[in-house]
Amino acid sequence: MKKLFVILGIAVILLASGVYASSTLDTSVESFVKDVVEDNGVTEDNIESVTQVDFENLPDEIKIENIDDTNLAMYEVKQKDNEKPVYVITVSDSKFKKTVKDIANKMLLNFGYSGEFGESLFLETATGVQGSSEKGYVMMRSGSITGLSTNLEVLEVTEPGTVEIIIYKNQEQVGFRNTIAVEDVGVKKDYDVVSTDTITFEAGDVISMYVEMNGNVLIADVINIIEINTLE
Repeated sequence: MKKLFVILGIAVILLASGVYASSTLDTSVESFVKDVVEDNGVTEDNIESVTQVDFENLPDEIKIENIDDTNLAMYEVKQKDNEKPVYVITVSDSKFKKTVKDIANKMLLNFGYSGEFGESLFLETATGVQGSSEKGYVMMRSGSITGLSTNLEVLEVTEPGTVEIIIYKNQEQVGFRNTIAVEDVGVKKDYDVVSTDTITFEAGDVISMYVEMNGNVLIADVINIIEINTLE
């Protein structure tokens, strides 16, 4: 039976070890595939050829359904002393490069507030400076906001309401926000994500965070993260 080495986790493995593997795929796919099969017992001297397999014309012994050929690539490695070839499945070059680029360009903006408060206010930046509609993080590249998370503690509830964590961009509110219903005391959280290029910004834009209190509540220790994706 023909061997099939499945290495779908290759991008995760390489990134976790700090290796930028996109250059390997760009410059020599053949060398990359050879390295894979050599790690699995096929010597370089015994490799006759490496060719890409057409997913529309797979060998009879290989049954893989619902293959998305924009995400995966398959290579056939013929051996000199064995008529049965080895097959390697890996993330396709285009998909791999896009994944690496998306991960490399993600950044986190940290906001928060240490202590109690019962009125609406702007959160502090990671440097401890309280923001405002004009003061916040200045974007150095264009990009988009892709996620928002909030953790806070409710200390007292006199009148139930909501706490809204609102993003400001250039002194204007952005529709994307966290909303936490406050009916009792305790630690509360909320998080949301949005697709890339939905909420965009340009270089020079100022991003800050505002906590809007609705009802009569006392909260403390707000921890907030904005995830952004920048463009090169």
